[in-house]
Amino acid sequence: MGDEEIIRRRLMIDGDGTGDARVMMMFMKSFIKWCSTDDSPQECQNQFDRLLTQLASIEHSSLKWKAIVDMNQEEIKHYELLRDETSRSVEDAYVAIGIAKQELEEARQVRRNRLEYDALARLIKEHPPRSDTANKLAHLTQHLHSLKSKRDQLEEKLSLRRKQLHVLVTALHQLQQTLLHDNSPSQDEEPTLVDEIIDLTKAPATIDLTGSGAAMDTT
Repeated sequence: MGDEEIIRRRLMIDGDGTGDARVMMMFMKSFIKWCSTDDSPQECQNQFDRLLTQLASIEHSSLKWKAIVDMNQEEIKHYELLRDETSRSVEDAYVAIGIAKQELEEARQVRRNRLEYDALARLIKEHPPRSDTANKLAHLTQHLHSLKSKRDQLEEKLSLRRKQLHVLVTALHQLQQTLLHDNSPSQDEEPTLVDEIIDLTKAPATIDLTGSGAAMDTT
């Protein structure tokens, strides 16, 4: 047995340093001395009583340390139970934290969706309903068709006026040629009439036929 083992056992026997090992060693020495003594019966009885007193003290110390050991064992069991309960509580807390994180993420998603919905609602409120837009579009389409129809009618009317003007200008040219051919050089008294007819055949560069400022070239 090594010195460390002896010291360890002495410390275990001695407890918290109250000298239990020394008391037991003194009791053993006293007991051996009592067994080998040749004193009188009265003296032996006195030594025996002292031995019983020391033995009772040792027994009391042993019971005390046994109670301490039992208490320590109970404390160990209690701490083990607390450890297991704490471990379960920690595991439950981890699970609860995971659930709370998931609920928090879902709440954030719901909040983002609500913000997007609110933004869309405000955007929708800023624009007219689809039915009103469709009605306006139909009305504008109908108005556009009406304008196109009017434009076609005006173009047909303008084409007719161009043709009539062309016929009129041709007739004026023919009349001019006829008058020039019929009039002799000696008839100087009517140059004004011929000039006026010539002026009539030379129409202005633009003629307004529509009444709205539209111009047309007569040449």
